[in-house]
Amino acid sequence: IKIKLISVNLPENYLKILEVLVSEGKFPNRSEAIRVGIRDLIRTEYLIEESVRSSISPNLIETEII
Repeated sequence: IKIKLISVNLPENYLKILEVLVSEGKFPNRSEAIRVGIRDLIRTEYLIEESVRSSISPNLIETEII
Protein backbone atom coordinates (compact mmCIF):
# COMPACT_ATOMS: atom_id res chain seq x y z
CA ILE A 1 0.00 0.00 0.00
CA LYS A 2 1.40 3.36 -1.02
CA ILE A 3 0.92 5.99 1.69
CA LYS A 4 0.76 9.70 0.88
CA LEU A 5 1.28 12.57 3.26
CA ILE A 6 -1.62 15.00 3.64
CA SER A 7 -2.31 17.91 5.96
CA VAL A 8 -5.50 17.97 7.99
CA ASN A 9 -6.82 20.72 10.22
CA LEU A 10 -8.51 19.35 13.33
CA PRO A 11 -10.22 21.01 16.25
CA GLU A 12 -7.97 21.05 19.30
CA ASN A 13 -10.31 18.77 21.26
CA TYR A 14 -10.01 16.10 18.52
CA LEU A 15 -6.24 16.25 18.82
CA LYS A 16 -6.43 15.94 22.61
CA ILE A 17 -8.61 12.84 22.30
CA LEU A 18 -6.22 11.34 19.73
CA GLU A 19 -3.36 11.90 22.17
CA VAL A 20 -5.32 10.10 24.91
CA LEU A 21 -5.96 7.14 22.61
CA VAL A 22 -2.25 6.95 21.78
CA SER A 23 -1.17 7.33 25.42
CA GLU A 24 -3.55 4.51 26.42
CA GLY A 25 -1.88 2.29 23.83
CA LYS A 26 -4.94 1.91 21.63
CA PHE A 27 -2.92 3.19 18.64
CA PRO A 28 0.83 3.46 18.12
CA ASN A 29 0.53 7.08 16.96
CA ARG A 30 -1.95 9.74 15.82
CA SER A 31 -1.48 8.93 12.15
CA GLU A 32 -2.55 5.33 12.67
CA ALA A 33 -5.59 6.43 14.68
CA ILE A 34 -6.61 8.77 11.87
CA ARG A 35 -6.05 6.05 9.22
CA VAL A 36 -8.27 3.66 11.18
CA GLY A 37 -10.94 6.34 11.51
CA ILE A 38 -10.91 7.06 7.79
CA ARG A 39 -10.93 3.35 6.95
CA ASP A 40 -13.96 2.83 9.17
CA LEU A 41 -15.69 5.85 7.64
CA ILE A 42 -15.14 4.42 4.17
CA ARG A 43 -16.45 1.04 5.26
CA THR A 44 -19.62 2.35 6.85
CA GLU A 45 -20.52 5.33 4.71
CA TYR A 46 -19.25 4.56 1.25
CA LEU A 47 -18.44 0.95 0.51
CA ILE A 48 -21.42 -0.62 2.25
CA GLU A 49 -23.78 1.87 0.62
CA GLU A 50 -22.21 1.18 -2.76
CA SER A 51 -22.45 -2.55 -2.21
CA VAL A 52 -26.18 -2.27 -1.56
CA ARG A 53 -26.67 -0.19 -4.70
CA SER A 54 -24.73 -2.53 -6.92
CA SER A 55 -25.61 -5.77 -5.08
CA ILE A 56 -21.98 -6.60 -4.34
CA SER A 57 -21.47 -8.74 -1.27
CA PRO A 58 -20.22 -6.65 1.69
CA ASN A 59 -17.88 -9.56 2.53
CA LEU A 60 -16.16 -9.08 -0.82
CA ILE A 61 -15.66 -5.38 -0.13
CA GLU A 62 -14.42 -6.06 3.41
CA THR A 63 -11.52 -8.13 2.11
CA GLU A 64 -10.48 -5.38 -0.32
CA ILE A 65 -9.77 -2.74 2.34
CA ILE A 66 -8.14 -4.70 5.15
